[in-house]
Amino acid sequence: MKANAPNQLYLGCRFSGYTRIAVEACAKFADVISFNIYRTTVDPEAWKWLEEIDKPAMIGEFHFGALDRGMFHPGLVEAPNQAGRGEFYERYVWSVAKHPNFVGCHWFQYIDEPITGRTHDGENYNIGFVDVTDTPYRELVHSAQKVHSEVYNIRSSESAQP
Repeated sequence: MKANAPNQLYLGCRFSGYTRIAVEACAKFADVISFNIYRTTVDPEAWKWLEEIDKPAMIGEFHFGALDRGMFHPGLVEAPNQAGRGEFYERYVWSVAKHPNFVGCHWFQYIDEPITGRTHDGENYNIGFVDVTDTPYRELVHSAQKVHSEVYNIRSSESAQP
C-alpha cells in the first residue's frame, strides 16, 4: 500500500462485521483500522483486544434515530425521542474518547434520508443532524456541541461518564 500510495493515510476497509484474523491482516497494511459500530456505546471490555493490534482505530459509522418527528424508521439504533438521540450521542462520543485505541468517530449521516426512501434501497431513516428541509435537530446539535467542547478533557482525564 505504501509503495503505491506514499504519504496517504489509509483507513482500511471499515469493518461492519469482522473476525480477529481479518482485523490483524488489515493492520499490516492500514494506518488506522476502521469499524462501523452501531451500538449505544463502545464497551471498553469488548474492544480491549485492540490493544494487542497496536494500531489506532476509528469508527466510520454510528447513528441514533427516533420516531417522534414524523419519520417511519429510526435507523439501526433507536432512541426514545430526539432528546434521547442527544443523550445517546453524548454517551457514545464519551465512550470513544475514553478508549485508548480509538482516535475518533464519524456520524452517519448529516441529513435525514427522504421519507420516500433513498434511491438504491429505499432506506428512510431519521439519522440526520438536520431533517430534509435542513432544519437542525436542536437536541442532537446541543449534545454534540457539549460533548465536543469536552472531548479533549474527557480523553486526557478520569472524567465521570455522563
